[in-house]
Amino acid sequence: MNWISSVDLKLSTWIQKHLHHKNLSWILSRINRGEMFALVLLPLMFLSEIYKPVYISLPFVLVFTYMTDRLVLVLKKYFARKRPLVSVMGKVDSNPDMKHSFPSAHSANSIVVSTILVFAFRETPYFFLFSLFAGVGRLITLHHFVSDIIGGWVIGFLIGLLAVIIHFFLWPYLVTL
Repeated sequence: MNWISSVDLKLSTWIQKHLHHKNLSWILSRINRGEMFALVLLPLMFLSEIYKPVYISLPFVLVFTYMTDRLVLVLKKYFARKRPLVSVMGKVDSNPDMKHSFPSAHSANSIVVSTILVFAFRETPYFFLFSLFAGVGRLITLHHFVSDIIGGWVIGFLIGLLAVIIHFFLWPYLVTL
């Protein structure tokens, strides 16, 4: 584990020196939110035939995203790892969320949604770019270490695969409701 922490710290220090910028961080922190992903996803779900009936497909995606988010929250509380903003930049913040870095909820939630859309609903694989942007954005803003992002992606992908398996077996029965 020490070598992971060492690599994380070195990468975050490099990002802080070469990529981190106050204005870019402000923009990325506004764009890199679930609400922005929802602005793309919701109209798509209502307009595309592959999500019909939406009253079943939308809650299906939301349930697994919620499960992922709750699991990540429990893991964050358990590990209580300080964010790079604190450990690299020394930023002091009274916000209790500043000590909850591992795993990245943005990465986990974005990959679970992308996995479900691509593998269960046969959406374009370009949806994985949203997850890539979420992870990279969290690195550049120094909200997460690389291992936080990878951990979030692994957790989200595994829960997404579980959703795909459930979708495969249950969807024919759900759409007849």
